[in-house]
Amino acid sequence: MAGEYKLVDAMTGMAPPPRPPAQARKLDPNIARWFKGSKEMTQGATFEEMVAAMDAGGVEFAHLTAAVMGRVSSPTYGVGQDIPDQLFEALCRRGSELMTRFPGRFKGCIGLDPTRVMTAVRRLEKAVREYGYSGAYIMPSMIGLPPNHASYFPIYAKCVELGLPIKINVGVPGPMRPASMQSPMLLDEVLLAFPELTVVGVHLGHPWQREVIALLQKYPNFYLVTSAWSPKYVPQELWDFANTSRGIRKLMWATDYPLLTVERCAREGWQVPLKDEAKRRYLRDNALEVFKF
Repeated sequence: MAGEYKLVDAMTGMAPPPRPPAQARKLDPNIARWFKGSKEMTQGATFEEMVAAMDAGGVEFAHLTAAVMGRVSSPTYGVGQDIPDQLFEALCRRGSELMTRFPGRFKGCIGLDPTRVMTAVRRLEKAVREYGYSGAYIMPSMIGLPPNHASYFPIYAKCVELGLPIKINVGVPGPMRPASMQSPMLLDEVLLAFPELTVVGVHLGHPWQREVIALLQKYPNFYLVTSAWSPKYVPQELWDFANTSRGIRKLMWATDYPLLTVERCAREGWQVPLKDEAKRRYLRDNALEVFKF
């Protein structure tokens, strides 16, 4: 029953700082095809408004993803994001400010471009030690290299060394970037090579959800977040898996705010076809354990 326990958002972003309606941000057409665009995306929102939306939706904690999207329509075969140091530092500070202003409500993972190899490793360590982040995030389609490419491996090793989880996008991306970079089976090699690494697939893995389920069954250190998908549109086979003894600890609820509103995802999250224990693990307990709240 809705409201009997608090939710944990396994993947939230930060809305841009507020701006007047007259200066509302126009969504990239390739993003607008997939998402109508919430008010928070187009006009921005304060941290206080973000937390108020969490409170209204019954969300106790959230795992923040601080990342630069980059150009969603960059060249098909482009590699790397070339994020300048000043932009990376600004991103670190903004996420750190949110975590500091609302202590205990957030843990954060920092977005990385692995193509700079040791620069990315040093950035990850700096985000952890100086800004309080506790995880990493990479979107392979934006990077232009698959997650089993050699450039990712130093980041994986650093995550193991520091005891950090890493989120990696799986499935066809919304932006006009190559889906081949996000085939879930590319993670098979990664999970074999780094059994101590906690890998969290985000954005469902559609249309390869059967492959995702196979990896979830095979690897104890692999999990899935249903971020950026309205819960009512999540394929039934994932709910069927989460209702089993092997799948009950594997799926996590999320919004990917501001792409989707907290209110909608919370309302639909309570309505998913899961048994009571499986629903609680999906909406709360799994994220508490994986991200160590």
